[in-house]
Amino acid sequence: MGKKDIGLKSYLQNTVRYADLWNGAVFQGKQMVKAEELQEITPVHSKSDHEAVLERTGDLVMKQNHEGQRFVILALENQAEIDYGMPVRIMLQEALEYDRQLKVIKQRNEKEYKELCENNASVSKAEFYKNSGEYLYRVRKEDRLFPVMTLMVYWGEDDWQGAKSLHEMINFGSADSLMGKELKRMIPEYPLHFLNLSEFRHLEYFKTELRPLFEMFQRRNNKEEFMRYIKMNEGHWNMDDESLYVLGQLTDSKDIRDLIRQKNRKKGRKKGMCKAIEDLKNDAKAEGKAEDIIELLKEHGTMPDKVKSKILKQTDLQVLNEWFKLAIHTKSVDEFMQLSHLEQYA
Repeated sequence: MGKKDIGLKSYLQNTVRYADLWNGAVFQGKQMVKAEELQEITPVHSKSDHEAVLERTGDLVMKQNHEGQRFVILALENQAEIDYGMPVRIMLQEALEYDRQLKVIKQRNEKEYKELCENNASVSKAEFYKNSGEYLYRVRKEDRLFPVMTLMVYWGEDDWQGAKSLHEMINFGSADSLMGKELKRMIPEYPLHFLNLSEFRHLEYFKTELRPLFEMFQRRNNKEEFMRYIKMNEGHWNMDDESLYVLGQLTDSKDIRDLIRQKNRKKGRKKGMCKAIEDLKNDAKAEGKAEDIIELLKEHGTMPDKVKSKILKQTDLQVLNEWFKLAIHTKSVDEFMQLSHLEQYA
């Protein structure tokens, strides 16, 4: 598991955020999952018997207990890369969880049956197990499983081209095949509960700091748009340190990570934020100025790649402004490199 996965997992262990994630991504903003009803449980899904051992580990799993009567298992999978076998992977993990629950039911039934027999030697198995099927498999007709759901959160750079359902992975044959149509009708589709952070368009569904976090994440590759968002929504920058840190991890932004290190919770907090935002603005200006210089010099010939790279990596606006003036007045790339002392990189 990479640092980003670990950071995101730790961040979403907060039950308020976890509930908001599910309500926004799966339930269209309806407050179906309650933070106060959530409890984290093991993400390890396993099955073992005398023949084999099977184990799968997910990212994060929580159990919701509603009024002490109803449970639902809510599992989370974070993905940075495309897994083309995702529907089968999730289906297996959920099946292992159902199998675990079934094992618990069998153990409970057997324990209750033995206690009943110990307390009353004349009791018959029919008083606990209603028929031979219940007795043989230790599962009674009234026994029930808790529902299991998995949400897959994708925050990778590439468009998701993997399957979003089991049907997309199955070869049903010709589209006109009668047998194929019948099989497609009979085999469960098993669709993914899927949240693509780069494409999800209803961020208003999220009610916590997840909303500004996701809004800024979606603008990570457009610095101009990112800065415009910050300027218009500076109030959102009062998010807690964890949210800013996760944003820095997911966007690979050094400025945002530095913000966490330098700011404190009192007077320095606002100053630290302003400085970090100003640094982001300066970075955007520097990048734009460097691109302008290269564009101007295109009229005077071909520039060596190393020189171009040196210009793009320059972040000092004063130096860039000097280079920009030189680019306007020089008559060749060679003259520019000589006057700017960049010829050593040619």
